[in-house]
Amino acid sequence: MMRIRYLFVVMPAILLAACGGAKEDDLTQFMNEASQTTFAPIEPLPQVQGFSPQQYNADHALHDPFVPRRATVKNTFQPDLNRHKEPLEAYPLEGLKFVGVMSKKNKTFATIQTPDNMIYQVKPGNYMGEKLGQITALTENSQTLKYELKVKETIQDTVTGEWTEQMTTLELQEHQ
Repeated sequence: MMRIRYLFVVMPAILLAACGGAKEDDLTQFMNEASQTTFAPIEPLPQVQGFSPQQYNADHALHDPFVPRRATVKNTFQPDLNRHKEPLEAYPLEGLKFVGVMSKKNKTFATIQTPDNMIYQVKPGNYMGEKLGQITALTENSQTLKYELKVKETIQDTVTGEWTEQMTTLELQEHQ
């Protein structure tokens, strides 16, 4: 029984060694032939151009290359930064929830819930959110049959100083 186990261990090792040697010989022969028959032309390296630093003499009429250029386009989106802030402008727009709609004297108002569970009543023209968001419309979406509150946010680019507008829509939240 011991001899049979010995054969099962020794025979595969001998066979693998025999196969490995043949493959190495074939591989070595192929590499030798390939290196003798294949020639790749090697192009010479390009000459290195000399570099001589130049003095930068700032002419006051030229633009300073280390200061970003400011656009001279009239900034039509600039909001009135001197107006009185409304209470909902103290919260990020993402933290406010549109939780209800109510009507008074043929006027429709939205109710907004703050993160600290305060409820505010708003209408188009009111401001909300930290990005100078102004409510532009309170409408009912005909496809989803849900009320939507459209908010126009005014954001200043930190590099150019230009003001841009982006529209955000808040949908009426279902009571959970």
